[in-house]
Amino acid sequence: MTETIEPKATVETGRRDGNADALRQPIDIDQPAVPPKDGLLAWIQALGAFVLNLNTWGLMNSYGAFQTFYQLGMLSDHSSSSIAWIGSTQSFFLFFISLASGPLFDAGYLRWLLWIGSFLLVVGMFLTSVTPAYWQVFLTQALITGLGLGCLYLPAPAVVSQHFHARTALAMGTSSTGSAIGGIIYPIIFNQLQPQVGFGWATRTLAFVLLATSTIPVFLMKANAPPRPTRSLLDQSALKDLPYIVFNCGLLFGIMGFYIVMNYVELLALARTNTTPNLSGYLLVIINAASLPGRLVPGYYADQIGSINVQTAVAFLGAVLTFCLLAIDTSAALVAFSVLYGFMTGAFMGLPAAGIMSLSVDKSKIGTRLGMTLSFVGFGLLVSNPIAGAILGNEGNWVGLIVWCGALLLASGVCLATSRILKVGPGLTKTI
Repeated sequence: MTETIEPKATVETGRRDGNADALRQPIDIDQPAVPPKDGLLAWIQALGAFVLNLNTWGLMNSYGAFQTFYQLGMLSDHSSSSIAWIGSTQSFFLFFISLASGPLFDAGYLRWLLWIGSFLLVVGMFLTSVTPAYWQVFLTQALITGLGLGCLYLPAPAVVSQHFHARTALAMGTSSTGSAIGGIIYPIIFNQLQPQVGFGWATRTLAFVLLATSTIPVFLMKANAPPRPTRSLLDQSALKDLPYIVFNCGLLFGIMGFYIVMNYVELLALARTNTTPNLSGYLLVIINAASLPGRLVPGYYADQIGSINVQTAVAFLGAVLTFCLLAIDTSAALVAFSVLYGFMTGAFMGLPAAGIMSLSVDKSKIGTRLGMTLSFVGFGLLVSNPIAGAILGNEGNWVGLIVWCGALLLASGVCLATSRILKVGPGLTKTI
């Protein structure tokens, strides 16, 4: 009987010199990969992810400073709604392009995503600095910069998750602080430089900062897993998963409500309170600074009582705070509001991924479902600020705008609570 011998992969383990052949020993190519060691290389990747969050979410969280400048200065002949399309389109691309950048990352194109995304981001901001017309600003800041943000956003959590094992949550939380820090430093740079050197050089300074910092992830980050075949962009089973669908609606309404306030808080301060122009420029900075503990503290308790439970409470508290704006007419009260609101904003933005994991039975499709959620939420961001601008109008209908934001956050809380009930029932003691 002829014996069938299965071929084995081999690797060279010896040294080839003039007198001896290299030793070759069989290895099993199907052996499981060694878990990441959470060592220096892993933390270098976390540094790269920190910079990506700094330059994507951080820059997007800074658009409120541009909204104020455009509406009161350079683009004052355009409506608030028209100007809001610039920031909302930029935010939309950050989310929507993730639907494609995820499979590209899995297929081994991390380097391409980093190079192309960084190029578009930096070039877009440089071009914005020399564009006085509305259509030029929209093309450069909304489209070109937005496409760059979309290429760069997803690699941050994806690379970190590949390099860490025991301390993945710590690494994720640490790298995500770049979002808050970017939202602090970029508005300060713009608001401090613009009155002194003008819009052009203030924006070019931001572009130079983006250029310098972008070199860190481009040259240091690398994937820790072999390329995988691309899979479908959609999980068909998710379209029949009612708790997941309702949860997505809750995220859509919540992010719309939170971001409207962030983009309009400086204008609101000047129109409805005794806040000075100098202090109003720091309100967005205060919100982003307060979002830093907001991303960390609720995340700790979410591990114990459930991420969806925490996020539901945050949505309702955010609605209460938003309605409080109707009674705020002093700078001190608005600063206090900004601190509390920033904390809630950070908490809400930091919990969606954990909620999706809680609702998904098949954990192998988490990435696909996360991409679907991001693209869906992106459509909400695309229309949220233009709708808010239309409500505000030329006459400054701040009461209507505040009520609209509060209603969005109330709808978010209702949807999140409904999703939780559909999944585990009405019992308040169940963790999800």
